Amino acid sequence: MKQTITAFLLLSIIIFSSCQKSAVAPDTNSIQSSPKTIIASTTSNQSANVASNDTSLNNVVGYLRLGLAKDSINTDNILISFKPTAKTTFNSSEDAPTFQGFGLVSLSSLSSNNIPLAINALPLTNKGLSIGLKVNTQTDGIYKLNMLTIKSIPQAYQIWLMDSYRKDSLDFRQNSSYAFNIYKADTGSFGSHRFKLVLRVR
Repeated sequence: MKQTITAFLLLSIIIFSSCQKSAVAPDTNSIQSSPKTIIASTTSNQSANVASNDTSLNNVVGYLRLGLAKDSINTDNILISFKPTAKTTFNSSEDAPTFQGFGLVSLSSLSSNNIPLAINALPLTNKGLSIGLKVNTQTDGIYKLNMLTIKSIPQAYQIWLMDSYRKDSLDFRQNSSYAFNIYKADTGSFGSHRFKLVLRVR
């Protein structure tokens, strides 16, 4: 009888220990945001390592179209294309620089050597990518950054808009529009240091 009870207790301890080890700890590094912002879900290190070793994610050929809008008339948009042979620095045969016009809004992506671009060709690998954005307007107001198109980007890639001014973030896979304020008296609310587009493997 004692042997049966001892064996039962030993089995219970093993099961309890196994459950404890399989529990996933919460991700304390997630960015806190407003209720409209969708926060990144936590993933295990094991899953991340498997995805980062998937070499098929190194040959992405696709593109994104991102737009800045005050209203239906005052808009600007950019193209970010992905191909394995592209360079992160400005390349006149693949990229197109932004020419400042007289519109109410202006949007550019930044090359790795900080050239504002209307068309930006980049390599996308399983290590992920961070792309600086430059936003400018002529007046204060509420504006929107809109994800207009996501074409042939594998679902393994998360696509995040990071807002350093508001300490906020938005999952563009789940919500295609981000509203924000620009205050011309506050240089931190516009320009090339507020927004980044981040693509990373789930």
